[in-house]
Amino acid sequence: MKHFQEPLLYLMLFSAMWNAQSFVERQQQRQQCYSSSSSSSSSSRSTRRRSKYSRAEYRLYSSSTSSKKDVRFLGRGPNAIVRPGCVLLAPSEEYHHYLRQAAVFIYAMGTDDNDDYVVRGVILDNPTPFSMGEMMESKIYGGVYDNLIYRGGDTGGEDAFCLHSIDNLGLEEIGTSNLYQGGDVKKLSDPSKVKFFFNYMEFLEQELEEMLEITHEDGDGWISVEVPPEMVLDTDYDKGDAWRYLRNAIRGM
Repeated sequence: MKHFQEPLLYLMLFSAMWNAQSFVERQQQRQQCYSSSSSSSSSSRSTRRRSKYSRAEYRLYSSSTSSKKDVRFLGRGPNAIVRPGCVLLAPSEEYHHYLRQAAVFIYAMGTDDNDDYVVRGVILDNPTPFSMGEMMESKIYGGVYDNLIYRGGDTGGEDAFCLHSIDNLGLEEIGTSNLYQGGDVKKLSDPSKVKFFFNYMEFLEQELEEMLEITHEDGDGWISVEVPPEMVLDTDYDKGDAWRYLRNAIRGM
């Protein structure tokens, strides 16, 4: 893995924050377009699916009895709710190199530079052996720099970025997750509230649709859940740990 120079790292963190904001703005514009045309009889299956998600999300998240400390089941297979802030859990028979036994936190949905609607997420439990400080040219140690870098997926070149739960940096929240992306790493002083990622997973909308439609003989499929921010930011996960824990947590739901 290539060693990052400190100025380049900060640039990448701020670039990730800027790109995420632009990504969300384009998403909102796209959703407005879909909303204005939702009465058309020629709406695509994907558009209908997003509309269904929006209504279901409102019912789930408007409940005054909900607790952020609980793992919340958001559906399985074609009925799974997919939105920024949720975690997708792979079925037991998923054999993709990166997605096998993976828990994927969805942090952005919207149109990319090619005007394709895409969904981006990071694998929560695929650690590298390197800390953030070790991968910097100046070799900084202590604090958040001792946190391991997690391999978020197979897309993104050499970009690195962080997720965190620091709410006073003026950043936009990812869904209703109490989590944020990017920012000045110097202001992230609590290691338990920061997690670094190298690369991410990206799905085209149709690709994700087809993935969720697959149901195995035992009824298993991709599962969507909502989890507290501490579970997303946990830096003690080994490969597949979050996946196993969350799959067991929602067993029988």
